[in-house]
Amino acid sequence: MKGVGLCAIFSRQGDWAFDYALTLARKHRTKLNIFQFLESPYMIRRDIVFVDSEKKTTAPVSPELIAEKDKELRMHYDDRLGEEDTDVGFRLCEGSSEWELKKCFKRGEYDVLVVGYNARGADFGGTTTIEKFAHGFHGPLVLVGPDAPDEFYLNEKAQAILDQLEIPGGKWTPIDGK
Repeated sequence: MKGVGLCAIFSRQGDWAFDYALTLARKHRTKLNIFQFLESPYMIRRDIVFVDSEKKTTAPVSPELIAEKDKELRMHYDDRLGEEDTDVGFRLCEGSSEWELKKCFKRGEYDVLVVGYNARGADFGGTTTIEKFAHGFHGPLVLVGPDAPDEFYLNEKAQAILDQLEIPGGKWTPIDGK
């Protein structure tokens, strides 16, 4: 394994996903790449984004906003990284989460993607559900949650590398893409 990807989601399940992704990256002595997406109220137009977690306030994308959001991302995870030396990369993405995550996987930036599973049927990327995205993802994908930190849902590609994922038997379920 050359890298672990984490789709940053600021929730309890997102924290569980981070803990799992960090443990996995450390176990394999590989890089942890953390991706955060600026969400927009518009499907195509991405120059206006939400600036608050409640998705009520919007602002135009500017270099200052990108710098502020990048700093927030790094500070959110900085304390959680602890003292152990881990290679961590942060990327603030302005595009579609589905497209960006697929593109980064194809480029070899990570070998397995970890995502917090906030709720069954949750919206992902504005165009699909988390289950449909995970089921159709071209690489190994692990959903963490939604009810416990040791609850895992795996797509078929992740099931094929189960021995590398450090998930105890009986703690995972196949992802239903329906």
